[in-house]
Amino acid sequence: MRVQDGRPLPVNQRQRIYPNGTLQIMDVQPGEDNGQYSCEITSGEGMQPASRAFRIIIRAGPKVASFSFRDNLHEGMRTAVTCIVLGGDGPLSTRWLKDDEPLTEQELNVNILQEEDGSISTLTFKNLTYKHNGNYTCIVTNDVASGSYSATLTVKVPPRWMLEPSDISTVAGRPARIDCQADGVPQPHVRWKMAISQPPEQFKTIVSSSHIHILVNGSLNFRSVEPSDAGYYLCEANNGVGSGLSAVVRLTVH
Repeated sequence: MRVQDGRPLPVNQRQRIYPNGTLQIMDVQPGEDNGQYSCEITSGEGMQPASRAFRIIIRAGPKVASFSFRDNLHEGMRTAVTCIVLGGDGPLSTRWLKDDEPLTEQELNVNILQEEDGSISTLTFKNLTYKHNGNYTCIVTNDVASGSYSATLTVKVPPRWMLEPSDISTVAGRPARIDCQADGVPQPHVRWKMAISQPPEQFKTIVSSSHIHILVNGSLNFRSVEPSDAGYYLCEANNGVGSGLSAVVRLTVH
């Protein structure tokens, strides 16, 4: 016979006692199945029963609450995110990862404030930059299991030049390319225009064709330069953050 806290087993449908005396507990519950158990064996009349007592201690792994970063964050702003442990037995140990690598406070210029028991950890960004973009994971561990949750931080960054356009000179009949490459978050959209007035104050938008084509990286490519291609060109790079970039360059054809 098996007993839990003085009550003969089984006391619910999750407990099962097999003919050989084995006790099986399915879907273990910390609140219900913790306690003092004893196994008693009787072998016949006149014989003293033998018994052995034991205690079952059930510890729960950490359960981490979901969290998320605010939308529409820009460079220079401040933000914070909090990792909260909803359940789980202590002691708890909490750590942060960025893009699956250990997060370094000094390297990223962030601050981690944590409760002594590890149940709450707040990650604070005092001055957001493009370097903070990425996936952040809070991992909480105790002696039986680990729990985690991840969220993506997107910091919007205005366009900046990777290859700024500059004047070029070429010979008719040869291919040519005017670079215009910009980076930012989100990725900037590049648009080219050609001047239709002198001085270059009015422009018309260039549509890619077999003769002139806007490359994926934003550069303007001429398959075979013609004398009529000579003139001023405007490159614009915008991503909805800030005022965008623009540059006017001159193509000279000999």
